[in-house]
Amino acid sequence: MERITWTDELIESQIRFVMSALGIERMPSNSEIIAVLGNTALTNAVRRRGGFYKRAALLGIPLKDSGTKTGDVYELYAMATMTSKGFPVKRMSVRYPFDLLVNKCVKVDVKASTAYMNQKSLVNTVRLGKVFATCDIYIIYLLHPSGELDRTLIIPSHLVKQEYLNIGKDSKYNIYQDRWDYLTEYGRFMQELIV
Repeated sequence: MERITWTDELIESQIRFVMSALGIERMPSNSEIIAVLGNTALTNAVRRRGGFYKRAALLGIPLKDSGTKTGDVYELYAMATMTSKGFPVKRMSVRYPFDLLVNKCVKVDVKASTAYMNQKSLVNTVRLGKVFATCDIYIIYLLHPSGELDRTLIIPSHLVKQEYLNIGKDSKYNIYQDRWDYLTEYGRFMQELIV
């Protein structure tokens, strides 16, 4: 079997082939590419050369609306907010189990959740994904059903030992609203450990 050299031109032509086959005008998803081409060669090439978001931006095509896209928007929003507050922030690649590195030592995972009506009250359900966190702090953006930001919670991860959080308007987690000072405290603590 002959090995394919994945140039930018070949990646673009294959992506456009998949788009044409599916009749879509957006970046095809991983599963859509595999369904059309019958293998993971193109998806692997895309991932090795910057990922789906970077490739879509290079080609000037929109992404499929998804929870991941919302998550990415709020990661960038978190970065902008922290930068404006004077924190140095680095966005991590998808290979890392956390989203952002703040002050070169504080691991932050960013979550966003849109509220829904549950028995006459609005509730945000946040999927953390694991009982034992791989980050130091969760930044959780709670969105109103309209999509507008309702509130931001900054929660130390060691205080949350569950896979899902259900957060209502009068939640016990409201004490963590806008606690950006935790980033300073964690950063100071971690820097003191470095010898």
